[in-house]
Amino acid sequence: MASFCRLIVFLWLLSPAFAWADQPAIPIPLNAKSVVIDHDIWFVQDSSHVLTIRDVLRSDGKFQPNTSPIPNFGYTSGNQHAYPVWLRFRLRNPSKQLQALFYETDFWAFDELQLFITDGQRVLYTSPLYGWKTPVPRKWVYHRNFWFPFSLNAGQEVTCYVRAFKSRGVQVVPVTIRPQSTLNTYILKDYAFWGGVFAVFVFVIVISFFFYLTTLDLIYAKYILCILGLGGYFFINDGFLYHFFFDSQFWMPNRNVYFVFPLLLFFFQLLFVRSFLSLQHTPSRLWHRVATVALVGGLFCLTSLLAEWVLYVPPAVELILMRLFIIFYWLPMPLIWTFIVVNLIRRYRVQEAWLYLVAVSPFYLLNFLVILCNFRLLPTYTFLESYENLALAALFEVMILTFGLAYRYKLIRDHNEQLNDERTQQQRLTYEAHVESLQLKNESLQEKERIARDLHDNVGAQLSFIVNSLQQIGRQADKQNATNARQLSLQLRSVVDYTREAIQMLRDTIWAIHQESFTLEEFEERINHYISRYFQQMEALQITIQTEGQLNQPLTSVQALNMFRIMQEALHNVVKHAQATEVTVLLNAREDGSFQLSVSDNGNGLSWAPGDSLDNHYGLQNMKKRAEELGGHFRIYSNHGTVVEVAV
Repeated sequence: MASFCRLIVFLWLLSPAFAWADQPAIPIPLNAKSVVIDHDIWFVQDSSHVLTIRDVLRSDGKFQPNTSPIPNFGYTSGNQHAYPVWLRFRLRNPSKQLQALFYETDFWAFDELQLFITDGQRVLYTSPLYGWKTPVPRKWVYHRNFWFPFSLNAGQEVTCYVRAFKSRGVQVVPVTIRPQSTLNTYILKDYAFWGGVFAVFVFVIVISFFFYLTTLDLIYAKYILCILGLGGYFFINDGFLYHFFFDSQFWMPNRNVYFVFPLLLFFFQLLFVRSFLSLQHTPSRLWHRVATVALVGGLFCLTSLLAEWVLYVPPAVELILMRLFIIFYWLPMPLIWTFIVVNLIRRYRVQEAWLYLVAVSPFYLLNFLVILCNFRLLPTYTFLESYENLALAALFEVMILTFGLAYRYKLIRDHNEQLNDERTQQQRLTYEAHVESLQLKNESLQEKERIARDLHDNVGAQLSFIVNSLQQIGRQADKQNATNARQLSLQLRSVVDYTREAIQMLRDTIWAIHQESFTLEEFEERINHYISRYFQQMEALQITIQTEGQLNQPLTSVQALNMFRIMQEALHNVVKHAQATEVTVLLNAREDGSFQLSVSDNGNGLSWAPGDSLDNHYGLQNMKKRAEELGGHFRIYSNHGTVVEVAV
């Protein structure tokens, strides 16, 4: 064990010697389509900002190995904190033919980028100085990346130096060597790939807009914002804004325009998650409020990007704002994961949480690893530096979420169709019930008409026959002079009067049955007709009809008939017993929907014997029963005469 420990210590002591071994030359095979220089790159930082290629050649020993496969020097927030970086790598042409090559840096946002090729002593080639302010047509290749042509003779070995300066953002310098013969193929494939990516985004936006128009569900509008954020993120970060809309870079100071869509991407994602995995009405609603605070922080970030347009920001304040910007810039990511975890643990929206987790895991995982790389906590590997991999992860996210939201749209549509079917079924049942009710009512009206017809044709005819017969008997009795004959005639005439009254009551009954409902005016008109027929010859008795109010709904035939009969009985009692000179019939329709009939006279009033009650008077008892059948109240009392009241 002790020997093993001594070996480990010895190897550790020797590790600096290995680390500082001479930099090897990287062979460029003749038929290679591309060679990614992801190892054996050395660097030195120019803290003085004044080093030239001559100075670098004289101080070549200050270079040190780069520990990351792709050189990444982390974030920088401004000129006072950014230093030019010199990269050094060696190339060798092992073939026996001259090779025409391109040096490519697959990143466009440098302030300055320049390539130098030396033989170790002399400078063989110096490229033009390019940067993000260089228009694309002025570059060697009409492309957003930086391309520098050079050639290697057969068996030639050269040392290449790259001076890279980036004043703001991430300082990552990917280096690729490509044969000049493969340039067109590479660019066509590049455009085809990104054209397909953006075409998918546009298609998903159109589909989501259709979903939104047909459902008016805001979740689809927020999803459209997410897709726009993703499209803008790649359009800006991979240099298409610089390539196709060069002048728009200067709309905001310090290239702040390049931070807008990446900023909006994560905040649109958080806005979408707050609705898709909502915790607002759950015991975990605190996270919903935290997400709201994060969205406010996003407004702060956007404001800070615009502030430099109108205000001078001192370096110290700029540094503080940059730190806050970075915090709020990345805050949505842990919050989105929090929403997913809380929904899964608390079992709120389990299916939606799993769907979103599967969809966004590749894209967020790559972004998280990129963050670690940019903070130099993790080596920057080639697959993390490539935006194509991020685009594939984003497409995976978009397709999964689109299928999920399309399924959600199907559920909403099925639910709406079910509601429509249930509503249609309910309307059909209501219609059938209404038709059945109308049919029953029609049958009832037909039955009423039949009864009225039978009463008129049968009972009425018989009563008319009785009257005619009695009249004939009375005329025969008048021809006799005997006293018995006169008495018989008087009795027969009395029977005739009662029979006529029965016929009229029968007609009143037929009238009530034949008509389904009665307004207050129709009921008053019927009472007037009855009084004029029976009481107009009684000059000593004056009958007045008064109406007050308006019925909320007409009287039914049953209500009208019973009220009419109560009024008849009350008037007959006045004529027989009251010796009154004035009678008032009051019809009062109240605002609460009730109806009151009152018959009052100025006669003798009630004169019952001791122990007498309503049950001993057949006519009064009938009036009370009729009122109770209507669900009303019957009352009779003396008040300067007699008052009969029925309230329904």
